[in-house]
Formats: sequence, C-alpha cells, structure tokens
Amino acid sequence: MVAAATSTLCEAANAAVQGNASEEKLIASAKAVANSTAQLLLACMVKADAHSENAQRLQAAGQKVKKAADTLVKAAQSAAVFEEQEVEVSVQSSVVYGMAAEIQAQEEILRRERELEQARKQLQRIRQAQTYSFKKMQDQGDENS
Repeated sequence: MVAAATSTLCEAANAAVQGNASEEKLIASAKAVANSTAQLLLACMVKADAHSENAQRLQAAGQKVKKAADTLVKAAQSAAVFEEQEVEVSVQSSVVYGMAAEIQAQEEILRRERELEQARKQLQRIRQAQTYSFKKMQDQGDENS
C-alpha cells in the first residue's frame, strides 16, 4: 500500500512539474502516503518490541514521513501553480487501482470542499454589500426626516 500511494504521489508531483497540476491530487496522494505508512508502522509494532532500538528508529522514520507529507500538503495548498486542472492517471495493477480510486475520491472531496468555501465567501460578500446598502438607505431616510 505504501508503494502504491508513493507511486500515485510521484505521478501527481510529475504532473505538477509538467504544468498539469491538480492540488487536490497532490494533497490526497501525500495524505495517502502518510496514512499507509502509519498502517505499516502499526503492523510492525504489533510484531516487534516497541521499546527496541529498531522499533524506535522505525517510529522516528514514520514521524518524518508524516511531517514531510504535512509539509507537502501545506506547500501545495499555498502554491499559485494550481489552477482548476485535472490530472489523468493511468493505473495497471489491482492494488494500485484501488489506491488510485481512493485518492481520486479524496481529490473530488477536496475540490468540492474548496468550491463550497468559495461559495460561502461569496455569500458573505453579498450579505455585507446588502447590509451596507441597507444602512446607507437608513442614513438617507434619517436625513430626509
């Protein structure tokens, strides 16, 4: 699962470099890498002595992967390179296909959440404009009285 998520992350990063960027794809892929790494670490800890030196190094490496994924997500969210473009990903194996389908669903969720946030901001601007107009009409009415 880590390999499939990493493969998808590489494809998303490659698309970003080529100018065919999808912010959601990159974010979803980075989160998938972090999540699948965490699952792998959990499986390893079940079988290993949690206090051994190897287990502690493995845990530290997992934390570094999570931190790197979080950093990538923050960088992608603040990058100006991302426009409303879609990235096509071709998958070949069933494990990779399953991971790609999951990432695609996460990408769609992130895209729609961003659209919802934009719509909320637009509604807020409309309400502010209406409030301003209403107050202006009240002020004019008070002057005429």
